[in-house]
Amino acid sequence: MTRGARDERGKEAGAVLLTVLIGTITLVAVAALVLDLAAIRVNRAVSQTLADSAATAGAIDSAGLDGQTGCETAFDYLELNLPTAGTFSGGDCLLFTNSCDAVTPAVSTTATAGEWVATITYPVLDDSPLLISSAIGNPTQALHADDGNPCDRFGVSIDSTHNYLFGRMLGATTQSSEIHAVARGFEPEGSDFALNLLILERYDCDALSAGGGGGGTGGIIVDAVFNPDTGELDNGYIAIDSDASGTCGAKGVVSTNGSSALIRSDGAAGCAGQIGTHVGPGSLLVGEGCGQIQLIAPGVPGCNYPACTNGGVIAPDPSRRRDRITRAPVDHLYNCKANYPFPIGWEIDPCTETPAPYIDNLVAALGGTGAVGGYDSWTGAGYPCNPNFDIVVPAGNWHVDCSDFRPRETVLFQAGNVIFDGGITLNSDAVLAFNSDPLIAFPFGPDGDESIVYVRDGLVSKGAQASLIAHETMIYLSDTSEITMAGGSGLVFWSAPTDGLFENLALWSESADDVKFSGGSGLSLEGVFFSPWGAITYTGSGSQVQVSAQFIARRLEVGGNGRLVVRPSFTRAVLFPFDPQSQLIR
Repeated sequence: MTRGARDERGKEAGAVLLTVLIGTITLVAVAALVLDLAAIRVNRAVSQTLADSAATAGAIDSAGLDGQTGCETAFDYLELNLPTAGTFSGGDCLLFTNSCDAVTPAVSTTATAGEWVATITYPVLDDSPLLISSAIGNPTQALHADDGNPCDRFGVSIDSTHNYLFGRMLGATTQSSEIHAVARGFEPEGSDFALNLLILERYDCDALSAGGGGGGTGGIIVDAVFNPDTGELDNGYIAIDSDASGTCGAKGVVSTNGSSALIRSDGAAGCAGQIGTHVGPGSLLVGEGCGQIQLIAPGVPGCNYPACTNGGVIAPDPSRRRDRITRAPVDHLYNCKANYPFPIGWEIDPCTETPAPYIDNLVAALGGTGAVGGYDSWTGAGYPCNPNFDIVVPAGNWHVDCSDFRPRETVLFQAGNVIFDGGITLNSDAVLAFNSDPLIAFPFGPDGDESIVYVRDGLVSKGAQASLIAHETMIYLSDTSEITMAGGSGLVFWSAPTDGLFENLALWSESADDVKFSGGSGLSLEGVFFSPWGAITYTGSGSQVQVSAQFIARRLEVGGNGRLVVRPSFTRAVLFPFDPQSQLIR
């Protein structure tokens, strides 16, 4: 081979080597760029998730036009969902107002957590760039009626910086991306709902408990409620106000103790966690475990301490409420006032309607001691405090001026109101009936639309085969009174007024003592049973009892081997507004 040929081949080899080297570098650079672009894409997806969750949460809490609360909630959600632990600093939610109208200007605040920069905007005006989608290409979308007005809208922007790992080879060091989301907060259309069971305890655990062991069927079920406004079933609903910051011990806010103990909320059939079905109100199919159990205590969603401890069955798993319901809906309906002098920590919102303090007026008229104008004296009419014969009391208002009233036979009050100075003891075969028609066979029938029984002091108790009948009657217990219907096999038939100032209210108790019922007797309850300072307890005996009651109490405890089913009538309950909801619109 000639010298020239060898030189030419050397040149070709060098060119090939250079080409391979350049190609390799190019491939490595392209691969590096692809990896970095993929990382940027993941970064954008994470940013979008952060913005979406924060916007929807903020929109719910600003649906009442409160930008400050919405801002605080949004930052909480951002911190909760950050890929790495971090706290946002620099933002100021106090810049927002707690009211919003057509002339409220848009306000923004920005905070930083590491490489994440978040900006909260409320309200979101019609010309805001936040209403242009942050998807690649920034596609526009015309405003629509479903977008609501500016005060309905809540915006969150996320700026993040990605540090190139390989792109530095091409001279690139960082890449920034901006993602935003806008959600609309709104109140759902339709009627309010009849919450089955509201537990008002604010701090301590063991607020709702059920026991049951052996072969028993102890526990409580809140059934679905037929809503006549929609013709459909509303979910059974348990709500508990305790945040578990007080006394807890080994028990959660909601707790079952015993293998057969059950706390269950049912709803419309078809939910993912359904554990059975039965035919419910309106002949509609009910899904067992398809209702709601909502708490504000930590440990939910799921059943975790201190929110929940489970030695039996709790279904469905409790979910989280964002705030307390409180007793306000009941007070506003029956005792509407501009302020409520409750102990510190138990405050409720003032009633904004025209003042109508029906309960306060009742206490002023019938409380205290001594005679009341317009009421006939029981002893003055010649009746004994321990009657051992049947008495049909003439219609009208009566003042039973006895320290302890102990009928041994049937005492039937016809239409009218009754004041008791002291306690009531029902034993043997005694029957005490209020607002009852003596011409109708036992357990009689209502003699009017509304009757009030006011207990000034003492214990109201029933035992043996004795029965208490209260047709369309509201019973008021003072703070020194107590009621226990947990003994004997006699009947307890108690329904709330169907008219008047206390329509649908069966019990208003100011006592801190328990209100006790038992499944050992025939138990028929209808209306609202309100015991805000004390517990309502039910002791069963192996059977299932259904009541058309709505229970609102500081605590509720179900024991023994009986099962209590709570299914209030929609038209005989205090109705609660649906929680605000939100939906993403950009």
